[in-house]
Amino acid sequence: MRYDYFHYTELDRKFYEEHLKDRIPHEFIDCHTHINLMEHLVDVPKERIADDWALQSGMHMSADDAKFYYDTFFPDQKWNIVAFPFPIREAHLEENNEYVAKCADEGKIAYGLMSIKPDYSLEYIERELTTKRFSGVKPYPDMVSGKKGAEISIFQFMPHDQLKLMEKLHMPIVMHLPRAGRMPDDNNIKELKEIRQKYPELKMVIAHLGRCFTPYFFKQAVEKMGEDIHGFYFDTAAVLNPEVHRMALEKLSHKKILFGTDIPIFLWHGRRKWTETSYINLAREDFMWNKHHESKEIEAGYTFYVYEQINNLLNEMERANLSRKETEDIFCNNAKEVFNRKI
Repeated sequence: MRYDYFHYTELDRKFYEEHLKDRIPHEFIDCHTHINLMEHLVDVPKERIADDWALQSGMHMSADDAKFYYDTFFPDQKWNIVAFPFPIREAHLEENNEYVAKCADEGKIAYGLMSIKPDYSLEYIERELTTKRFSGVKPYPDMVSGKKGAEISIFQFMPHDQLKLMEKLHMPIVMHLPRAGRMPDDNNIKELKEIRQKYPELKMVIAHLGRCFTPYFFKQAVEKMGEDIHGFYFDTAAVLNPEVHRMALEKLSHKKILFGTDIPIFLWHGRRKWTETSYINLAREDFMWNKHHESKEIEAGYTFYVYEQINNLLNEMERANLSRKETEDIFCNNAKEVFNRKI
């Protein structure tokens, strides 16, 4: 079931034609998306949705829906996706994982990741990863906390024995960091450094550039991590701030950055504005969270959030004088390198 609010307008077509069509690599992989069926979400409480702007924006998307959205967004590109369940405690995670694996097996998605819980046995995880078409795992703090930015340890929702297993199986992890302090939280820094020390062969993609949606956090993360930061990959999902993209391109190897969007959360028209430590979503569509900070006339000029994100990223790539090959690495080749199965 596709979202009724999703509409492609003449303004969107013009923005795509003028700013994106010839700048996005012909082939790209969105390395951070969620796919599921409505039946996987029937037990998610209304209260949870009402308390979370992202869930209100978009929490269901089948692989067939994804094809419609991406064909609409990118009519001239050869696109594909890395997909995993929406990792909500109350969702039917095992059934959703089965669906993801099936879609990968049928070629509807490029790579499927298994969402895991901390209480899954190692035997169960290894059997699922080695007998089904999974290309990695997606742990999530919600499996323990049920709360965004919860003050919990990485090792509470991704225990050491699971980390060790992923290193053994050469399976990458897409890691959503906990804690309100985001990546530069001192405990996150300590635990990420511990992961680098104990599991040096492990491939970990830190989602959302460490949830550093403003430069304030990313600058601290780079300083505190030191050389250890180069042992991780990062995806750009949901990051719109051009200065954060600029800093990432300056401080990280382009081989460590993977393009991602977080669709279906971002199917709406809008953009963001920022304070030093937070962001404000600006949207045309009438979500419960939308305070309509700008006038109807200004909102009418919004294009898709995803288009704004990609345009900002491409602008910063050009500012950094990245070659076409380096741009293709970020949009496609790095994802292939990370997620191609080794077993």
